[in-house]
Amino acid sequence: MHKVRAYRPLEWALPPRPVEREVISRLPDTETGRPPLLFVHGMRHAAACFDEHWLRHAAERGFPAHAVSLRGHGGSGGRDLLRRATLRDYVHDVIQTAVALPRQPVLIGHSMGGLVVAMALARYPALGGVLVAPVAVDHGLGSALALGRHGPLALLRGLAGRTVPLRPEWLFAQLDGDTATRHMAGLGDESPLAQYQMILHGPPGRPLGGAPVLVVGAGEDRLVPAGDVRRTARYYGTEPVFHRGFGHDLMLETRWREPLDQILSWVAELPQVTR
Repeated sequence: MHKVRAYRPLEWALPPRPVEREVISRLPDTETGRPPLLFVHGMRHAAACFDEHWLRHAAERGFPAHAVSLRGHGGSGGRDLLRRATLRDYVHDVIQTAVALPRQPVLIGHSMGGLVVAMALARYPALGGVLVAPVAVDHGLGSALALGRHGPLALLRGLAGRTVPLRPEWLFAQLDGDTATRHMAGLGDESPLAQYQMILHGPPGRPLGGAPVLVVGAGEDRLVPAGDVRRTARYYGTEPVFHRGFGHDLMLETRWREPLDQILSWVAELPQVTR
């Protein structure tokens, strides 16, 4: 039997500092019995990136949908501590949000949030996990090299401890210029420590309780190579699902329903949901 440690001594001795967390929730009009979904954003984003389309659509499909802004992002506290925030702190934010929900959620993470969800799954018994355009679970060198190819100065800025600048063409493949510019204006700063950890981390451990994992990739992703997505899927013993013609921010693209409907269909078929 494979053993998984839910808690580590460091986490007991030096717990992350608690912060006020922004959580955006969209609920079905009536109780459907479907599990809650907890969405976790990527680098420089916040919960609002899911509220644009995905939260409302999930609620219309009968799923209680929630999105959390990690510390120092969006409307969450901890902005004054952002430069010292680590992925471990972000995992703490996700787990604390999850345990406050009335039922076990499915954790859904995008990009950096995918890595955070992978780490949270090793510590919290979620119903399942969905990793969307995730930073690879073993290391993020592929993403760093991809960033270096498209914007070497952006990579150097990140290595120098500054927030990595992003460009619309790195995130979107379907949006018009005005819409892309509006979304770019909502981006915030990022922790330099978290940026380093995204490159140099190791495997997070297997999901606690054997929670199933779905891995979703974007066909036109300029930040997470397809090989990294496939490697992450292999780690969980599954095959990735790629959505062609999508940029990195699938949840904000014009055809945003396609990946979300596929995710919701997968969640609806989970054994704990269908039994």
